[in-house]
Amino acid sequence: MNRADVFALGIDIGGTGTKLGHVDAEGRVHNPRSFPTDAKGTDPCLFLKRLHEHAGVLLDHKNRHIIGIGVSAHGRIDDERRGPIACQSTPALRGLNLRGWLQKEFDLPVVLNNDLTAHALAEYQYGSGCGAQRFLALAVGTGLGAGVIIHGEPLRFLGGTAGDAGRIILEPGGPEDAYGVKGSAEALCGVPAIERLALQRYGRATTAREVITAAREGRDAIAVEIIQEIGGYLGMVLAILSAIFVPERIALTGGTSTAGTVLQQACQRVFDEMMAVYYRQVADLTGGPHEGVDIVLGETGSMAGVLGAVVELLQSYQSHDGETSSEVETGA
Repeated sequence: MNRADVFALGIDIGGTGTKLGHVDAEGRVHNPRSFPTDAKGTDPCLFLKRLHEHAGVLLDHKNRHIIGIGVSAHGRIDDERRGPIACQSTPALRGLNLRGWLQKEFDLPVVLNNDLTAHALAEYQYGSGCGAQRFLALAVGTGLGAGVIIHGEPLRFLGGTAGDAGRIILEPGGPEDAYGVKGSAEALCGVPAIERLALQRYGRATTAREVITAAREGRDAIAVEIIQEIGGYLGMVLAILSAIFVPERIALTGGTSTAGTVLQQACQRVFDEMMAVYYRQVADLTGGPHEGVDIVLGETGSMAGVLGAVVELLQSYQSHDGETSSEVETGA
């Protein structure tokens, strides 16, 4: 079958909204659609009904050969990658065998990843991580988290991802995050941190989106200063993570990354102040390639979860000449 005729259905379940779309072999998203996730409480039935309706429309689409369904799921997932086991914003999905439900409803292979891992896969395969042997994607928005790809394989040793980067302590006794951890990376870099700084410096409530937009456009010195402060903290986070994962390239993703070069340059500056000498010495001692780390902006944008959800499906299909790999789950 011609590559142009092969698609996978990508589903990105976020704490606020769920996105879907057909993804082709070149990493392009077609027929995108979305709906509010609204998975509070304990009953997943309403969410599953809406998901079934939207997925059904896309799976019934004419002239689309769908090889499987990929899911990017908010929260920690179980070791078997069946569904979320810890999801603060979507408690109705906790413990749900989402992979099994989708397989039963649509009779297609399904793969499921934690959202951070899915975003890292999207950037590695289709965006800023292409060609990197050791790649880290730091997602910054309401919260903060990291996905890590080593030689093409994602690290999944905690809830389907490479640990809980949001809980790294940067300022002991500092502001508290949503999990009650004081001075954490998430508390100092997430959306609440931007809005807290804005309230202090403007003297009025200002949304993070307003600050991010104003900083990106360079039309507000206060906004630029706020985003530079956030970028400095991100540089500290990445310096700590780099001592563990030793990436050769890092991408900033998520809503806050849309602040652009203001954020990226502040992050790179602090990172270099903390880690540049280390990387040079490691390169000298080993003769290896790690002479430094480029911190770049992510390229896959708001559809990263949809793209990353299907990377394994499309890779498997292509590497097996159209035959689904045994690694792709087909049973509930």
